[in-house]
Amino acid sequence: MQKIVTNLWFDTQAEEAAQFYVSLFEDSRIHNITRYGPSGAEVSGMPEGSVLTVEYTLNGQEYIAINGGPAFTFTHAISLMVNCDTQEEIDRLWTAFCEEGKPEECGWLTDKFGLSWQIVPTELNELLDNSDPVKVENVNRALFSMKKLDIDQLRKAATSNPHEQ
Repeated sequence: MQKIVTNLWFDTQAEEAAQFYVSLFEDSRIHNITRYGPSGAEVSGMPEGSVLTVEYTLNGQEYIAINGGPAFTFTHAISLMVNCDTQEEIDRLWTAFCEEGKPEECGWLTDKFGLSWQIVPTELNELLDNSDPVKVENVNRALFSMKKLDIDQLRKAATSNPHEQ
């Protein structure tokens, strides 16, 4: 088990969310599902025998999803960032997450369970880590105008002359 594991709190959709997430990423699977016993059900108000936790791996990284009830919900204060090597990967994940989710600006989206994700090209950090502040500004200007990120448009912005815009 990895030392630090992300634990995501769901109302009652932990198993459904884990199944959806593992369907989207290679090297992903559900490892274990625990259920509420009598004492847990009594304390939580959740039905005895219902799913308590789901342990799963996404692309080799471990997560736990818990059905804890409606007391807490996700906010944009935390998101999972997926570094994508190709535009095809960005397009595939964006489409899957936005099918019942909500697209946001700058590669962010909220999935159907309310969890925020950032679907970004792996090379974005390289494009922004440039000693030329004009090129960085060009990339940021392009980035801030997009919802789903377009690698070619970001590359073009990194090489464009601001006086041509």
